[in-house]
Formats: sequence, structure tokens, C-alpha cells
Amino acid sequence: MGDPDGSGHRCPPASDHARGRLTARFVAKRTVARTTLCALGAGVCSAVYALTTGLSPADVSSSGQETLSRMAADPHAWGVGSLIAVVLCTGAAYALCLGSLRGGPVFPSLFLGCAIGVLLAPLPGLGVVPGMAAGMAAATTSALRLPVSSIVLVVVVLGSVAMTPVVMLAAVVSFVTTQLLPPGPDVPPVGKPAEPQTAAPPAAKPSGSV
Repeated sequence: MGDPDGSGHRCPPASDHARGRLTARFVAKRTVARTTLCALGAGVCSAVYALTTGLSPADVSSSGQETLSRMAADPHAWGVGSLIAVVLCTGAAYALCLGSLRGGPVFPSLFLGCAIGVLLAPLPGLGVVPGMAAGMAAATTSALRLPVSSIVLVVVVLGSVAMTPVVMLAAVVSFVTTQLLPPGPDVPPVGKPAEPQTAAPPAAKPSGSV
């Protein structure tokens, strides 16, 4: 997935992003070997997407920033099958990379939300632009847990304040839903095994006891 946030730092495997938790637990014991497997898995996702749709594998292997721009400029150029394929393959590759490789949650979340919004645009009363706005707001809020920042980010990406009510509603619903979900298990840092739990020391005997 590259480094979509431009920070150059490894995404912490113990973060709150549910997509990377299982992968982080998988690579925690044998970091090098299993991280390599995750990289190969992400490559397989790109290859499957390219072979099934005839589109560029960069749509899956990149952070999604350039693909997001193309999709926002011409959403009707993507067929239903291509949208389903890009959501499934990018989601799988994102999960593998977020828990083991470099990368951040911002642009992949924006892109996945945009693709899902375009896919659901034919629903009654929705439309392409509101669908994109709602999808990006919901996905970004779910990943960042920062509804206000997500609202501002999506409005800036859209370049218009006309969709602000839709963005706000989607962000609030996503944030509340995410908060109601049960928390996942803690994940030890990559390369560091979980610390064993030590038994509590025995209580001291009172003075005068036999």
C-alpha cells in the first residue's frame, strides 16, 4: 500500500484499526517470514484484480490517491463488476498491509468509501455525489475515530460545501456505530512477543502467625 500518509513510519499494529488486527497478530511471532507472506498476498490481490477486470493493478497496490481522483472525476467509467472487484481486492490488500507493512489509514479509507458510495449510488434518493460523500465520510471516520477531522477532510477532498450535511450525518452514524462495536483484543508490537502474565506474589503472613 506504500506510505499514503507520507509519514514514513510503520503503522502501529496495536492501533484501533480492525482491518489490521488479525494480520498484526499473525506477524507478531515470526515477523520477517510472515510479513513477506503478507506482501505476497497483497501482490496476489493486485494480480487478481488486474486479471479479472483488465484494469491497472496499481488501483489495488497503491494508496488509492490517484485512483480516487480518477473515480471522482468520472465515476460512471467504472462498471459494477469493477467496483466490486476493487472494493474486495483493495480491502484485502489494505488489511494485509495495515497490520504488517508500511501505510496509513487515510487515503485507502477515502478510496474504499468512495468506491462503495459509487456502488450504492443507484439506491433511491442517493445519487453518485451524495453516495461518494457519505461513503468517504463513513469510512474515514471509522478508520480514524475522529469525526470532526474526517468531516473537514472529506469536504476539502470534495471541493464543495454543498454535501456537508450528508458528510456530517454519515460521519456521526459511523462514529456511533464504531463506538458501539466491541473492542478487539490487544496486539503486541511486531517483533515483540506478548509478555507472559506473572502470578501475583503471595500475601504476607500476619505477624505472630505459625
